Amino acid sequence: MLPHETLVVTFFETPVLAARLDDGTIVLSVRDLCTAVGLRRESQVRRLRVDPDLRDGLFTLRVMTAGGPQEQEFLILEFVPTWITTVNRARASPLVQERLRYLRLFSVRQVYDAIAHAAGLPEGPSRQIEDLGDLRRFDDAMHGLATRQQALEESQEKAREAWRDHEQRLRALEAQLRRTGSISPSQRGEIYQLVHLWAQARVEQEGIEFGAAVAGCWATLKARYRIAKYEHLPAARYDECVEFLRRSYEAVSGRPFTEAQLPLEGLDDQS
Repeated sequence: MLPHETLVVTFFETPVLAARLDDGTIVLSVRDLCTAVGLRRESQVRRLRVDPDLRDGLFTLRVMTAGGPQEQEFLILEFVPTWITTVNRARASPLVQERLRYLRLFSVRQVYDAIAHAAGLPEGPSRQIEDLGDLRRFDDAMHGLATRQQALEESQEKAREAWRDHEQRLRALEAQLRRTGSISPSQRGEIYQLVHLWAQARVEQEGIEFGAAVAGCWATLKARYRIAKYEHLPAARYDECVEFLRRSYEAVSGRPFTEAQLPLEGLDDQS
């Protein structure tokens, strides 16, 4: 399957490839998400494929990479919080570990409060429920929410409205970036590919895992330009950044860089 459009976005301080399917659904690269959280892609893909619920959100798309066209796994955006808050956080950075912890606790509280509200029970700590007999209403509310969620998923009009909303948000973000003088989506795509090309060279020459290599390359880039997210790179320094990445690739690989190594013209807004 080919994506309708692609764009590199930032999740957990790490660039992640986002794509849109033909029906408007937004999906995120599982490989990039695993890199951001310090997970092994292979084991997480296996886990997603056997999960009776999360597997419905997994898609395989053919996208361009530094090594040419390749098939990669992508997860629907709506499924990402549930999946990523149930993974082993041990290999993530302290900052990401803490963020995942709060996200998981927030999800627990939000789901509980939604059910309690539907049941007409106090939101917040369960000690506020005085009569244990009221838990029957909690059970009824869970069934009711599940039924409404099923109806929501079956509503095509809701899906179209969500697609239009996502489209407007993306365009608003692009307009904001242009106003602040940051790099454009197409420039972000080229930097993303150059970093992956550099990381792949490190894998071949240093024998390290790709996730560790790409994380190290991004860290070096952001430290060099003193930015928290790579899309904050000023447009005025784009050419300098590209030259730095090309030199870094050549220094590690021992091979000259050629434009043919960057086939990904599509990593920008194609709409």
